Amino acid sequence: MSSPNLSDAVPAFKESLGSHYDPSQHSDILLGRFLKARNFDVPLATAMFIKWREWYVQERVDDILQTFTFPELPALREIYPRFQHKTDKQGRMVVYNQFGKLDVSKIFQITTPERMLTYEIRESEKLEKYRFPALSKKAGRNVDKVVLVLDVAGFPFMQFYRIQAVLGKIAENNSNYHPETLGQVLIINAPFIFKAIWKLIINIIPAETAAKCNILGSDYQETLLNLIDAENVPKFFGGTCECPGGCERADVGPWNDGTVKGYPDEFWEGFRKRDLDAAAAAAAAAAGISASDEK
Repeated sequence: MSSPNLSDAVPAFKESLGSHYDPSQHSDILLGRFLKARNFDVPLATAMFIKWREWYVQERVDDILQTFTFPELPALREIYPRFQHKTDKQGRMVVYNQFGKLDVSKIFQITTPERMLTYEIRESEKLEKYRFPALSKKAGRNVDKVVLVLDVAGFPFMQFYRIQAVLGKIAENNSNYHPETLGQVLIINAPFIFKAIWKLIINIIPAETAAKCNILGSDYQETLLNLIDAENVPKFFGGTCECPGGCERADVGPWNDGTVKGYPDEFWEGFRKRDLDAAAAAAAAAAGISASDEK
Protein backbone atom coordinates (compact mmCIF):
# COMPACT_ATOMS: atom_id res chain seq x y z
CA MET A 1 0.00 0.00 0.00
CA SER A 2 1.44 3.37 -1.01
CA SER A 3 1.95 6.11 1.58
CA PRO A 4 -0.45 9.09 1.59
CA ASN A 5 0.44 11.96 -0.73
CA LEU A 6 0.66 15.27 1.11
CA SER A 7 -0.14 17.35 -1.97
CA ASP A 8 -3.34 15.35 -2.47
CA ALA A 9 -4.37 15.48 1.19
CA VAL A 10 -3.87 19.21 1.84
CA PRO A 11 -6.68 20.45 -0.51
CA ALA A 12 -9.14 18.04 1.09
CA PHE A 13 -7.97 19.19 4.52
CA LYS A 14 -8.54 22.86 3.64
CA GLU A 15 -12.04 22.07 2.43
CA SER A 16 -12.78 20.14 5.61
CA LEU A 17 -11.54 23.03 7.79
CA GLY A 18 -13.83 25.53 6.09
CA SER A 19 -13.80 28.88 7.90
CA HIS A 20 -11.22 27.60 10.39
CA TYR A 21 -8.61 27.78 7.62
CA ASP A 22 -6.96 31.18 7.12
CA PRO A 23 -4.59 31.18 4.12
CA SER A 24 -2.76 34.23 5.49
CA GLN A 25 -1.91 32.37 8.71
CA HIS A 26 -1.95 28.65 7.90
CA SER A 27 0.66 27.49 5.42
CA ASP A 28 0.52 24.18 3.59
CA ILE A 29 3.54 23.13 5.65
CA LEU A 30 1.63 23.75 8.88
CA LEU A 31 -1.40 21.87 7.57
CA GLY A 32 0.87 19.02 6.57
CA ARG A 33 2.11 18.67 10.12
CA PHE A 34 -1.42 18.24 11.44
CA LEU A 35 -2.14 15.68 8.73
CA LYS A 36 1.02 13.72 9.55
CA ALA A 37 0.16 13.80 13.25
CA ARG A 38 -3.11 12.02 12.45
CA ASN A 39 -1.75 9.67 9.79
CA PHE A 40 -3.42 11.67 6.99
CA ASP A 41 -6.89 10.99 8.37
CA VAL A 42 -8.62 14.23 7.34
CA PRO A 43 -11.51 14.10 9.86
CA LEU A 44 -9.09 13.42 12.74
CA ALA A 45 -6.69 16.12 11.56
CA THR A 46 -9.62 18.54 11.25
CA ALA A 47 -10.70 17.85 14.83
CA MET A 48 -7.11 18.33 16.02
CA PHE A 49 -6.73 21.61 14.14
CA ILE A 50 -10.02 23.04 15.43
CA LYS A 51 -9.10 22.05 18.99
CA TRP A 52 -5.81 23.92 18.54
CA ARG A 53 -7.57 27.06 17.35
CA GLU A 54 -10.04 26.90 20.25
CA TRP A 55 -7.16 26.45 22.71
CA TYR A 56 -5.30 29.36 21.11
CA VAL A 57 -8.24 31.70 21.75
CA GLN A 58 -9.03 30.28 25.18
CA GLU A 59 -5.44 30.70 26.39
CA ARG A 60 -5.24 34.18 24.81
CA VAL A 61 -1.96 33.32 23.15
CA ASP A 62 -1.78 36.62 21.26
CA ASP A 63 -1.98 38.45 24.60
CA ILE A 64 0.73 36.22 26.05
CA LEU A 65 3.03 37.17 23.19
CA GLN A 66 2.37 40.87 23.66
CA THR A 67 2.26 41.27 27.44
CA PHE A 68 3.51 38.22 29.37
CA THR A 69 6.83 38.61 31.15
CA PHE A 70 8.70 35.97 33.09
CA PRO A 71 10.96 37.74 35.60
CA GLU A 72 11.60 34.40 37.30
CA LEU A 73 13.69 33.27 34.33
CA PRO A 74 17.17 34.29 35.60
CA ALA A 75 16.59 32.57 38.94
CA LEU A 76 14.97 29.55 37.30
CA ARG A 77 17.90 29.08 34.95
CA GLU A 78 20.24 28.87 37.93
CA ILE A 79 18.49 25.73 39.16
CA TYR A 80 17.22 24.45 35.79
CA PRO A 81 19.65 25.28 32.96
CA ARG A 82 17.79 24.99 29.66
CA PHE A 83 18.97 26.79 26.55
CA GLN A 84 18.78 26.97 22.76
CA HIS A 85 22.17 26.71 21.07
CA LYS A 86 22.85 26.70 17.33
CA THR A 87 21.85 23.86 14.99
CA ASP A 88 22.55 20.25 14.10
CA LYS A 89 23.85 19.06 10.73
CA GLN A 90 20.31 19.15 9.31
CA GLY A 91 19.82 22.78 10.30
CA ARG A 92 17.48 21.99 13.21
CA MET A 93 17.68 24.06 16.39
CA VAL A 94 19.25 22.24 19.33
CA VAL A 95 17.86 22.67 22.85
CA TYR A 96 19.88 21.51 25.84
CA ASN A 97 18.30 20.61 29.17
CA GLN A 98 20.67 20.05 32.09
CA PHE A 99 18.31 18.08 34.30
CA GLY A 100 21.23 17.04 36.49
CA LYS A 101 21.44 20.61 37.79
CA LEU A 102 17.70 20.87 38.42
CA ASP A 103 16.91 21.58 42.07
CA VAL A 104 13.42 20.15 42.31
CA SER A 105 12.95 21.41 45.88
CA LYS A 106 13.31 25.06 44.77
CA ILE A 107 11.60 25.19 41.40
CA PHE A 108 8.13 25.99 42.75
CA GLN A 109 9.55 28.42 45.28
CA ILE A 110 10.66 30.48 42.28
CA THR A 111 7.60 30.12 40.07
CA THR A 112 4.31 28.23 39.77
CA PRO A 113 3.27 25.39 37.45
CA GLU A 114 0.78 27.75 35.79
CA ARG A 115 3.40 30.38 35.03
CA MET A 116 5.83 27.75 33.76
CA LEU A 117 3.17 26.55 31.33
CA THR A 118 2.46 30.11 30.17
CA TYR A 119 6.17 30.70 29.63
CA GLU A 120 6.39 27.52 27.56
CA ILE A 121 3.41 28.69 25.46
CA ARG A 122 5.25 31.92 24.73
CA GLU A 123 8.47 30.14 23.81
CA SER A 124 6.67 27.64 21.56
CA GLU A 125 5.05 30.49 19.65
CA LYS A 126 8.45 32.16 19.34
CA LEU A 127 9.76 28.92 17.89
CA GLU A 128 6.95 28.66 15.35
CA LYS A 129 6.79 32.29 14.27
CA TYR A 130 10.40 33.41 14.58
CA ARG A 131 13.01 30.69 14.97
CA PHE A 132 11.64 28.22 12.39
CA PRO A 133 11.43 30.85 9.62
CA ALA A 134 15.04 31.89 10.34
CA LEU A 135 16.22 28.27 10.33
CA SER A 136 14.40 27.67 7.04
CA LYS A 137 15.94 30.73 5.37
CA LYS A 138 19.38 29.67 6.56
CA ALA A 139 18.96 26.13 5.21
CA GLY A 140 17.22 27.15 1.99
CA ARG A 141 14.41 24.67 2.71
CA ASN A 142 11.74 24.12 5.32
CA VAL A 143 13.07 23.40 8.81
CA ASP A 144 10.41 22.96 11.48
CA LYS A 145 11.86 20.46 13.93
CA VAL A 146 14.11 20.67 16.97
CA VAL A 147 16.63 18.36 18.59
CA LEU A 148 16.56 17.97 22.37
CA VAL A 149 19.64 16.99 24.35
CA LEU A 150 18.65 15.99 27.89
CA ASP A 151 21.56 15.64 30.30
CA VAL A 152 20.34 13.63 33.29
CA ALA A 153 23.70 13.25 35.09
CA GLY A 154 23.08 13.76 38.80
CA PHE A 155 19.33 14.19 38.46
CA PRO A 156 17.50 13.39 41.74
CA PHE A 157 15.27 10.73 40.20
CA MET A 158 13.47 9.99 43.45
CA GLN A 159 12.06 13.54 43.34
CA PHE A 160 10.81 13.27 39.77
CA TYR A 161 7.21 13.02 40.96
CA ARG A 162 7.34 16.68 42.06
CA ILE A 163 7.61 17.95 38.49
CA GLN A 164 6.00 15.02 36.68
CA ALA A 165 2.66 16.78 36.20
CA VAL A 166 3.99 20.05 34.78
CA LEU A 167 6.49 18.36 32.45
CA GLY A 168 3.74 16.04 31.26
CA LYS A 169 1.46 19.00 30.53
CA ILE A 170 4.20 20.79 28.59
CA ALA A 171 4.79 17.65 26.50
CA GLU A 172 1.03 17.28 25.94
CA ASN A 173 0.66 20.89 24.79
CA ASN A 174 3.56 20.55 22.37
CA SER A 175 2.15 17.33 20.94
CA ASN A 176 -1.40 18.66 20.57
CA TYR A 177 -0.75 22.24 19.49
CA HIS A 178 2.69 22.11 17.86
CA PRO A 179 2.60 18.68 16.22
CA GLU A 180 5.51 17.14 14.36
CA THR A 181 8.06 19.69 15.63
CA LEU A 182 10.21 17.25 17.59
CA GLY A 183 12.93 15.77 15.45
CA GLN A 184 15.07 13.78 17.85
CA VAL A 185 15.86 13.41 21.56
CA LEU A 186 19.20 12.38 23.01
CA ILE A 187 19.11 11.48 26.70
CA ILE A 188 22.74 11.51 27.82
CA ASN A 189 24.60 10.47 30.97
CA ALA A 190 21.71 8.14 31.81
CA PRO A 191 22.54 5.94 34.83
CA PHE A 192 21.25 2.41 35.25
CA ILE A 193 18.34 3.59 37.43
CA PHE A 194 17.08 5.71 34.55
CA LYS A 195 15.59 2.62 32.92
CA ALA A 196 13.16 2.35 35.83
CA ILE A 197 12.36 6.07 35.71
CA TRP A 198 11.87 5.85 31.95
CA LYS A 199 8.96 3.47 32.52
CA LEU A 200 7.25 6.31 34.40
CA ILE A 201 8.19 8.96 31.87
CA ILE A 202 6.77 7.10 28.87
CA ASN A 203 3.41 7.06 30.65
CA ILE A 204 3.22 10.88 30.66
CA ILE A 205 4.58 11.68 27.20
CA PRO A 206 3.03 10.87 23.81
CA ALA A 207 4.07 7.53 22.29
CA GLU A 208 5.42 9.24 19.18
CA THR A 209 7.69 11.35 21.39
CA ALA A 210 9.01 8.32 23.25
CA ALA A 211 9.82 6.65 19.93
CA LYS A 212 12.18 9.52 19.02
CA CYS A 213 14.28 9.15 22.18
CA ASN A 214 17.78 7.67 22.21
CA ILE A 215 19.04 6.82 25.70
CA LEU A 216 22.81 7.04 26.09
CA GLY A 217 25.25 6.68 28.97
CA SER A 218 28.39 8.70 29.62
CA ASP A 219 29.83 7.58 26.27
CA TYR A 220 27.41 9.79 24.34
CA GLN A 221 29.90 12.10 22.61
CA GLU A 222 30.39 10.11 19.41
CA THR A 223 26.63 9.97 18.84
CA LEU A 224 26.23 13.66 19.67
CA LEU A 225 29.05 14.73 17.34
CA ASN A 226 27.68 12.57 14.54
CA LEU A 227 24.50 14.62 14.83
CA ILE A 228 25.96 18.08 15.50
CA ASP A 229 29.19 19.64 14.23
CA ALA A 230 31.75 20.07 17.02
CA GLU A 231 31.88 23.85 16.57
CA ASN A 232 28.16 23.98 17.35
CA VAL A 233 28.40 21.87 20.51
CA PRO A 234 29.27 23.52 23.85
CA LYS A 235 32.71 22.53 25.07
CA PHE A 236 31.27 21.10 28.29
CA PHE A 237 29.35 18.57 26.16
CA GLY A 238 32.41 17.54 24.17
CA GLY A 239 32.37 20.14 21.39
CA THR A 240 34.56 23.15 20.75
CA CYS A 241 32.12 26.05 21.18
CA GLU A 242 32.85 28.57 23.93
CA CYS A 243 30.35 31.41 23.61
CA PRO A 244 31.28 34.67 25.38
CA GLY A 245 29.52 34.63 28.72
CA GLY A 246 28.81 30.91 28.42
CA CYS A 247 26.94 28.83 25.84
CA GLU A 248 24.15 28.24 28.36
CA ARG A 249 23.38 31.98 28.32
CA ALA A 250 24.02 32.78 24.66
CA ASP A 251 20.76 31.61 22.98
CA VAL A 252 22.55 31.91 19.64
CA GLY A 253 21.61 30.63 16.20
CA PRO A 254 20.43 31.74 12.74
CA TRP A 255 17.58 33.65 14.37
CA ASN A 256 20.01 36.21 15.85
CA ASP A 257 23.62 35.57 14.77
CA GLY A 258 23.47 37.90 11.76
CA THR A 259 23.75 35.17 9.11
CA VAL A 260 20.14 35.50 7.91
CA LYS A 261 18.76 38.69 6.38
CA GLY A 262 15.99 40.21 8.49
CA TYR A 263 17.17 38.60 11.71
CA PRO A 264 17.42 39.35 14.58
CA ASP A 265 14.02 40.97 15.02
CA GLU A 266 13.56 43.54 17.78
CA PHE A 267 10.18 42.29 19.00
CA TRP A 268 11.09 38.61 19.31
CA GLU A 269 14.56 39.19 20.70
CA GLY A 270 13.04 41.70 23.11
CA PHE A 271 11.46 38.93 25.20
CA ARG A 272 14.70 38.41 27.10
CA LYS A 273 15.14 42.13 27.83
CA ARG A 274 11.53 42.45 28.96
CA ASP A 275 12.00 39.49 31.30
CA LEU A 276 15.20 40.98 32.72
CA ASP A 277 13.58 44.40 33.13
CA ALA A 278 10.65 42.79 34.94
CA ALA A 279 13.07 40.86 37.17
CA ALA A 280 14.96 44.06 38.00
CA ALA A 281 11.72 45.88 38.79
CA ALA A 282 10.57 43.03 41.04
CA ALA A 283 13.93 43.01 42.84
CA ALA A 284 13.81 46.78 43.32
CA ALA A 285 10.27 46.56 44.66
CA ALA A 286 11.27 43.79 47.06
CA ALA A 287 14.28 45.82 48.22
CA GLY A 288 12.02 48.81 48.82
CA ILE A 289 9.66 46.72 50.91
CA SER A 290 12.57 45.32 52.93
CA ALA A 291 13.96 48.80 53.52
CA SER A 292 10.60 50.10 54.71
CA ASP A 293 10.21 47.10 57.04
CA GLU A 294 13.54 47.91 58.66
CA LYS A 295 12.48 51.47 59.51
